[in-house]
Amino acid sequence: MKKQIGVIADIHSNFIAFRTAVEYMEKRGITEFFLLGDFVSDTTDTRETLKYLYRLIGRHEVYVLRGNREEYMIGQRQVLRGLSDAPEWICGSASGNLLYTYRLLKEGDLDFFEDLPITFRYEGKGFPDIICCHGSPENSRELLQFEGENTKAWLHRIDADYLLAAHTHYQGELEFEGKHYFNTGSCGIAIGAPGLAQCLILHGTDAEEPEGPAWSAEFLNLPYDVDAVIDAMYEKGLMETGQWFICNNIHILRTGEDYTPELIETAMKLQEEDTGEKADWPHIGEGYFERAAGILGIGDYRIKEG
Repeated sequence: MKKQIGVIADIHSNFIAFRTAVEYMEKRGITEFFLLGDFVSDTTDTRETLKYLYRLIGRHEVYVLRGNREEYMIGQRQVLRGLSDAPEWICGSASGNLLYTYRLLKEGDLDFFEDLPITFRYEGKGFPDIICCHGSPENSRELLQFEGENTKAWLHRIDADYLLAAHTHYQGELEFEGKHYFNTGSCGIAIGAPGLAQCLILHGTDAEEPEGPAWSAEFLNLPYDVDAVIDAMYEKGLMETGQWFICNNIHILRTGEDYTPELIETAMKLQEEDTGEKADWPHIGEGYFERAAGILGIGDYRIKEG
């Protein structure tokens, strides 16, 4: 017996890319999906993305995980309820992107996020088990890079021959000690693949097939209308709310180059050097983000061209 499963992750509110991936997979006859988290933030279409996700759950067999972005949203609700002393998000380059997304969420969305696991074990009768997660099986924010020693440690540790994850935005596979690690890449903001929605199809065989019980990954890079995604950042107010962070997102969408951690770290360092005090995120001056963007080579997209 053979089986195929569509795997999509790191959509980041990019509804156009998400729909492109699902429609392609449905045309391939896929009716079973893994959605590995980070459905929201960074682009504009949070409501459209979640509506489409809920509809997908209603018409197919879908396994859903919580990503770190969903955890951020859950955490902010705790802050606003007075149950956490973490900072409240404000407009601007440091946290405006997150605030924009949070304002689009409903209580039911946040309840849905809270109910999601961060990992699950897929057990298909006759097929090898797969450990599925967003970051790692214990931490949605852990990065399982292909060259990382922690990635090899997880492969050594798990009691399954297959590990499937997302979060890094880097697509590919690794074999270690006879075990296999697959990463979907990012559907919504792919690194190294501008204008492409990254995802994968798992192809499984059971003991009745010549290959025996095994899984292989077909990596997909599907073109979509990235210009429409960028235009919406201006038209729907995300640029105004997120400023230089959104300039960085546009840079990723256009070039595939990601400077997200460097942008924030450099801006904070510049402010600390000027003030002599530890930077208090998210209260980082916009001028420091502008200087950081210049150092990193991120273009000033704050005003739409043409």
